[in-house]
Amino acid sequence: MREKKLLYLFSLLFMFWACTSNSTHKRHLTERLFLERSQISITHPGNRPGQGGNQSAMVLNEQVNYNQLQLADNKKNEADDARLDTNKVYTLSQVTVTSQARFAPVREGQVNIDFIIHVPEAYLSDDFQLTLTPELITPDSVVNLEDVVLRGKNFIELQKQDYERFDNYLSGIIDPSAYDSAFVDRRGVNRELGRRRQTELDSYYGKWSLMQEYRDWRNTEQAKYDAYNVKHAEALRQKLMTHDIKYRSMFNRKLAMRADTTNLGIKYRKERKKIIASSPVKRQITLDAVPAKYRSFYLKGIGPEDLEPLLPKEKDSIALVNEYLLHEKIAVNETKGSRQEEVFRYMVPNPYRPDAHYSATIVPGKAYSYRYTRTYPVTAGLKTLKLTLGGTITATDRSYYKIQRVDTLHYIISSMDELADGSLLGNPEFTAEQRTEYMHALKLLKNREYQRALNILSDYDDYNTAVALTCLGYDGRAYNLLATLPQTANTHYLAAVLCNRLKEMQAAVDHLMEACRLDPGKINRAHRDPEISKIIQDYNLQLE
Repeated sequence: MREKKLLYLFSLLFMFWACTSNSTHKRHLTERLFLERSQISITHPGNRPGQGGNQSAMVLNEQVNYNQLQLADNKKNEADDARLDTNKVYTLSQVTVTSQARFAPVREGQVNIDFIIHVPEAYLSDDFQLTLTPELITPDSVVNLEDVVLRGKNFIELQKQDYERFDNYLSGIIDPSAYDSAFVDRRGVNRELGRRRQTELDSYYGKWSLMQEYRDWRNTEQAKYDAYNVKHAEALRQKLMTHDIKYRSMFNRKLAMRADTTNLGIKYRKERKKIIASSPVKRQITLDAVPAKYRSFYLKGIGPEDLEPLLPKEKDSIALVNEYLLHEKIAVNETKGSRQEEVFRYMVPNPYRPDAHYSATIVPGKAYSYRYTRTYPVTAGLKTLKLTLGGTITATDRSYYKIQRVDTLHYIISSMDELADGSLLGNPEFTAEQRTEYMHALKLLKNREYQRALNILSDYDDYNTAVALTCLGYDGRAYNLLATLPQTANTHYLAAVLCNRLKEMQAAVDHLMEACRLDPGKINRAHRDPEISKIIQDYNLQLE
């Protein structure tokens, strides 16, 4: 019985430990975003986001102000959603995707992509970085536009710390040019230099002792040779003196007898040469007489003053450096250098974004709106563009939340050439040749070859000529031409566009109102045409 009670007690303790261990793990800062009902959204300028709180939006770049609508049915206690229990299965509320279209007029071969990004307050925190990536969808590709980056103050501080950590890593990498000072076994170099110094000193003293022996030997030998040479030199001098006395005696007798002394002189010189030649050769120290161990001194004429120790110099120390490099440390250093990009990605997972379209610091407690505007080149055949928004939210605890693609906006590529009036081909005054030429001009307009079209239409000075001038940006000339033409819904609508460009706003309003009165079909285009819809909004026009 007691064993059963103990077993039961251990079971309870184990279950308690298991439950507490599962419930005490650290929650991610981004956890609450998985249950967040509000959504990041995008709209065309002038439209409001489909949902959100009642906070007024903080406007970035001073572009747009808006008030978010209060949700009538959002009465659930938000405390129930404060944490995400990973042991439960949740059903998220329906995601509403809206599709909105707007005309995007072509200006100088480009269209203006203009939309507003709405970020509810719930997604903004001092600990977050939001990277919002607009995605432009064409019929054959998806183009990521430049990001909008919002950073909280704590996240900014974390980035600074990441960069400091990476800078410390870089400071530990030695440039190869400094290897001879940073990665050298100095003790080994000094030991080798000391050994070489001692070896040279030993060699020097050995040579110096041998030199002293050589000098003693040479002095002794030279004394012997000098004695021999002096003795024989004296004997030769005596012989020559005797010979000279004999010659002078004979010479004087010849002179006394007035005899010829020429032969006597010749004989004298011959005999003198023989006496000198018969004398022993003067002795001196030669190579053969020098012992082998002294011969280098003899041949080089080295004296004591020429001997000195060949001690290591600075160049020898430099040469030794390569022999005593710490190759293992060098290999470690080079490995660190080769891993710079990899280590940067690890140490700085969220680098600065100087390439961002826009960057701002988050102010918690406010929702954000940002009006995003940029141009996009129009290629042949491009009729529509779609725009959606994706991105990521990263927190200071390195947790991560992926922003799912939000509402899709549509842009209908429109050009002034769409306002061309093909019915003018029916001009009864046209010849067959003119009609063919005029038809070709309309095709050029459609292909956006405006200058070539104008080269033809300038001969006709009609409504389509004004369209070509408008396409090329010759707004004043186009408006002056329209003033000379019969006034129709088309001419009034094109005049409204031109007056808007020329900043003649009241005239633009008047022409627009008259165009819609003459042709109510123009109302739909006016609302979707950015060059006209702004006039409607600014002047609160009621076109219906």
